[in-house]
Amino acid sequence: MITRRHIRIKVLHHLFAQSSDDSMDAALLLKNLNKSLNEVHELFAWDMSAFLRLYKEAMAQYERVESRKQPDTELLTRIAHFTELPFWQLCEESSALTTLIEGAHCNWSDYDQHFRNQWDALFESDRYAQFIAGPKDFAAQKRFIRELYQINIAENEFLHDVYEDQNAQWGDDLDAAQMMSAKVISSWKETNTPLIIPQLFKDSSDASFGAMLARKYFEFNAESQDRIESKSRNWESDRIAKMDIILMKLCIAEWRGFEEIPIKVSLNEYLDLSKQYSTPKSSSFINGILDKIVANLQEEGLINKVGRGMID
Repeated sequence: MITRRHIRIKVLHHLFAQSSDDSMDAALLLKNLNKSLNEVHELFAWDMSAFLRLYKEAMAQYERVESRKQPDTELLTRIAHFTELPFWQLCEESSALTTLIEGAHCNWSDYDQHFRNQWDALFESDRYAQFIAGPKDFAAQKRFIRELYQINIAENEFLHDVYEDQNAQWGDDLDAAQMMSAKVISSWKETNTPLIIPQLFKDSSDASFGAMLARKYFEFNAESQDRIESKSRNWESDRIAKMDIILMKLCIAEWRGFEEIPIKVSLNEYLDLSKQYSTPKSSSFINGILDKIVANLQEEGLINKVGRGMID
């Protein structure tokens, strides 16, 4: 599932794109935002389907060897150490995972050779030999699956390039998608209960957070602009980075529109995002302006937080 931080980043990206595109109104932005969030789950589907391709390559080799007039039983046994890992069967039995992959239209047919090479390299590797020679308990199997995913999928630059060819935004979504894949592996239990396939959002509150944040941004946009300009009179407005203005407006929108999120949480989130997406000096500038604005908003009774610790 994706975090609220990632949702904030998505909203930020779409608002920044809108600031340079006069044809994009609020309705279109919300439509694009929703599509972009759902595509994170699609990337997760592609990531898991890439992992399963290794298993399918191993199965294909097993079937080729088995179909020979005189099958090499030693070779079949060596391949079976991989293909008979219960994790693969659980993946195939998961209707949720199958539906997700089919819905994302994952198609690796143009990259058959890549996965064949990956399987061949793994099959001949020292790590695979160690796995075969080592203990066959559940802990060893799960450790091997985790290492396999990390090395062959998570750290695979070729796959990262393929993802970005599919969707230019997926470079920013990769960490979130890989966390979902890691949770699938973590959910594998020795009892071989069904795997847990993460939903896109933790709950309904997170599911509505992005659209609500964007709406609150537009609701308070004009007033937020006035407040920012009044607190930055020593700065010419055209010299303030566009990204900084959007970050400040988002923070103000969150202060005023989300009574359950503490003031400091919102402030720290957008200061962190400024370090990642804006200029080196943006964080201190934004902090100074927002400190003045939040004081005014509190004096005017325009920030209403609920629960203990919500104001500080």
